[in-house]
Amino acid sequence: MSSDLALIKQTLAAYCHRVDRGTAAEVAALFAEDAVLKPHYDGNYDVEGREAIQGWYAFYHEHLRAGVKHLKHLIHSIELDVTGDSATGTTYLTATMINKEDDTAYQANGTYYDKLLRHDDRWLFKERLIIVEYMTPLPSYVAEFPAMGFPGAN
Repeated sequence: MSSDLALIKQTLAAYCHRVDRGTAAEVAALFAEDAVLKPHYDGNYDVEGREAIQGWYAFYHEHLRAGVKHLKHLIHSIELDVTGDSATGTTYLTATMINKEDDTAYQANGTYYDKLLRHDDRWLFKERLIIVEYMTPLPSYVAEFPAMGFPGAN
């Protein structure tokens, strides 16, 4: 079971990296063929099937990700329940980004509610419900980390 938990956590982390920097096809590959995506922060609708999910993430990348820089999805407080070849999970998310248009930094907080299934030697999403409870502008950010001035640098 600890091996299953590690593999599921790898799927959860891979999702974050692929949404932030990958392609729509790479994100969709984490979903079962007949999976359901419920991005309810965008409206009360469902996206059914891997092909449609890939189309949704292509739209997301074009309309959200293309307009921000430094997008980072962070997951924490992961709760998982594995029963045989299926699992359920609740995971908190924090996403940060900077709007390219007005250079404002934002933080969004929400929750992923997942149903996963074992597929060969990995776990895939069978259903992913995404709820974003709030998004807030951050008061300021440092565009570049100030150098420490290491004296031995060339």
